[in-house]
Amino acid sequence: MSQAKKLRVLMVDDEPDFLELARRWITPEYELLALTGGEDLMKKLKSFRPDAIILDVHMNGQDGFHLCTLIRADRAYDDVPVLFLTGTKEDANYLKNFKAGGTAYLMKPVSKKQLLAMIRELLPEPAEYQSTGGGD
Repeated sequence: MSQAKKLRVLMVDDEPDFLELARRWITPEYELLALTGGEDLMKKLKSFRPDAIILDVHMNGQDGFHLCTLIRADRAYDDVPVLFLTGTKEDANYLKNFKAGGTAYLMKPVSKKQLLAMIRELLPEPAEYQSTGGGD
């Protein structure tokens, strides 16, 4: 019996401790590529081909909104959901999320349950992903 291919999640966050925690949470269900910054993001997207992207809003250098704008400028990623994570409760950031092309928005601190629930909501069910299109 062959093992089903895991859906892929690309995450960019400049906090290595949070990335490590997220890696422990996410990797049992998904393949994860974790980056500490947006350098070469577009090249990484092309080679990794994620099914979902998680971006920290506030990072040194390019912030999550800027990175999302770069991603959305490439039509190849139109259907890839982008989840923003942020530690601020500013309404302006919530609006910027959608203007930049984000799909969803979560506040830090985030729990394992919250993060995985949001990823599951954004991605197709594993059965749908494995489907060959036959059936009902």
